[in-house]
Amino acid sequence: MAGRGWRACARASGTLAALAAGTWLGIGDARASGFALREGSADWMANAFAGNTAKAYDASTAYNNPAGMVRLDQNELDASVNGIFPSIHFTGTNRVGPALTPGTTDGNLIEPAATAGTFGVWSYSPDLKFGFGATAPFGQRVDNPTDFVGRYQSLVSSITDISFQLSAAYRVTDRFSIGGGPVIDYFNTRLTQAQNIGVNALTGDPVGNAYGDDVGIGFDIGAMYQIDEGTRAGINYRSRISHRVSGSQYVYVPPLLAIGSPATAALLSRLDSSANADVTLPDNVSVGLYHDITPRWAVMSDLQWTHWSLLKEITVVPTSGAPTTNLPQNWQSTWFVSIGTNYRVLENLMLQTGFSYDQSPVRDLYRTTRVPDSDRYNLGVGLTWSVLPNVNLQAAYLHTFFASAPINSSASPSAGVIQGKYSVDANSVSLGATVKF
Repeated sequence: MAGRGWRACARASGTLAALAAGTWLGIGDARASGFALREGSADWMANAFAGNTAKAYDASTAYNNPAGMVRLDQNELDASVNGIFPSIHFTGTNRVGPALTPGTTDGNLIEPAATAGTFGVWSYSPDLKFGFGATAPFGQRVDNPTDFVGRYQSLVSSITDISFQLSAAYRVTDRFSIGGGPVIDYFNTRLTQAQNIGVNALTGDPVGNAYGDDVGIGFDIGAMYQIDEGTRAGINYRSRISHRVSGSQYVYVPPLLAIGSPATAALLSRLDSSANADVTLPDNVSVGLYHDITPRWAVMSDLQWTHWSLLKEITVVPTSGAPTTNLPQNWQSTWFVSIGTNYRVLENLMLQTGFSYDQSPVRDLYRTTRVPDSDRYNLGVGLTWSVLPNVNLQAAYLHTFFASAPINSSASPSAGVIQGKYSVDANSVSLGATVKF
């Protein structure tokens, strides 16, 4: 029994090390490339995120390009609530050695999520504005069933990120403005993974858990130029944010396993420890263009580069003195491109639509069950209704199409090799309101 316990402990130690390394990375997202989120405003979603760097329609410009705040002539508050309904299904197998891992591939492997965005602008003078933005630029939750065929690769993958930005903008000339400010970012992540220790499956698998959080600081800076009365261009840079993520890792031992193999349970408990890792959220550069074709009809576009290639490797350092774990990621930097249009059918009613392409940082060779990411295409529609002179209501719907996502991945020898394909799509809705005062 003791020999089996030590062998079980050794196998769990290896998978828990990989688990710890994975948790500091976070997980893939069904809404934007990598584990990013773009949903922060109904207006953004309606145009499939086109023109965010140059529109400057409302207070959300305090987040996308602070320089656009000089276009707002009143104090303004903007808030949106967003529902994200993704669908991820896996078809394939997991093999440990020559044997197939028993389990299911049925069901949706991801949960619906809710996000929100709140933005404000204070008009100190016609040329000087102050603002704030609070939203969730990263996040998602993947929840594989406990009998998932890939449970030794991953179960729960959760990340929560909340960003708060303070901004100021100044009109340098009649045509040119600048803006920027600090960004405070809270990052929290949790990961679980079944441990393949080779004992009787009737007892249930032990489950490794890892979690951690941190607060980091960055900045955002932008500029806007009014080319002519109906045309403007914007550029914005959002800095990378470095996090020293600190947390713990431990193994949950099922009661039947603890009763039937107390030596194994005792050895698994010795894997509990604290750990930390340095994680850098990527910086990005956005360029946007907005043009009024007529007083009723406008077109807009955005181009964005995101520095995802920063995630070459994640290094986890246990504070207990256990060996450091390195987990290669080999992500690539990505491009996002979008085009949108607005048409004012009535004086108080504007229809909006847009289309965008969002490149994935994950290459086919390095796709994992925690990041089953692929290129995606967004199609958005929405409307803005001016119910009162100083009150606008907004609604939006966004559908996301994903490219095929094949997988051939091995997290560790005891986790096995998972082979197959992920099928992904997502629907999102948003309701928002803007109040001027």
